[in-house]
Amino acid sequence: MAVLAFDPWRGVADVEWALAILVFAIWYAWVAHRLGVPVWRRCCFAAGLLLIGLALLSPIEHVALDAMLSFHLLQNVMLADWAPPLLVLGITPAMAGIAERRRWVRAATAPPVAIVYWLAVWYVVHIPAVYGFALDHRWPLGIEHLFFLSAGILFWWPVLVPGRMAPGPKLAYLGAAFFLAAPVATLIALAPSRIYGYYDTTPHLWGLSPIEDQQLGGILMAVEQSIILFVVFSVTFMHMLTADERAAEPLGSP
Repeated sequence: MAVLAFDPWRGVADVEWALAILVFAIWYAWVAHRLGVPVWRRCCFAAGLLLIGLALLSPIEHVALDAMLSFHLLQNVMLADWAPPLLVLGITPAMAGIAERRRWVRAATAPPVAIVYWLAVWYVVHIPAVYGFALDHRWPLGIEHLFFLSAGILFWWPVLVPGRMAPGPKLAYLGAAFFLAAPVATLIALAPSRIYGYYDTTPHLWGLSPIEDQQLGGILMAVEQSIILFVVFSVTFMHMLTADERAAEPLGSP
């Protein structure tokens, strides 16, 4: 009966996040107009804001909070893995340069700091006691979402802002991220028992049991993160090969 009574299509009226998204959209539109930001960068930034809105204002938020762990994990990756690189791609090199005039921005986006912070957020937030506390009390969830967004932006900044990292160090950075972050999703997917007790008694869609819901969420999280990092790693590697080929061409070659 609990499953039948649960409405998975109900949205969430989170005024704070809706207002924040609107403010950033207006700010970016103004800056983009003044600086002549390319259309493709504007589309990237808009897509990033759209993903944040879908994660926090759509039925995804409702199901994540009141029903299924897999949706909560989906929400986490939308905020940490999908939206941040799009937001960073929306920033032009000139805009990044202006931001990096502030020492704290330059320090926070330094690759060693960015990857450590990113990994710390992934591991700490997914500790069962931390995860459960946020779900039980709800107010820490906003802080959790901010952590995911900020960690993702800092992580992708040195990768996607031109000139911040040479191809070789960038490949090492992405490879380290892949191997060091993988255990989180793997442990969730392969755990022999339920990790997050909050979802033991909540409604589950499609007839999934709590353990199946947990396994599905862990697998999807592992797959999506692997795909994103592998794609960016491959593109970086191909750019490095292309640059090496050009450097090896003799002077006067066509």
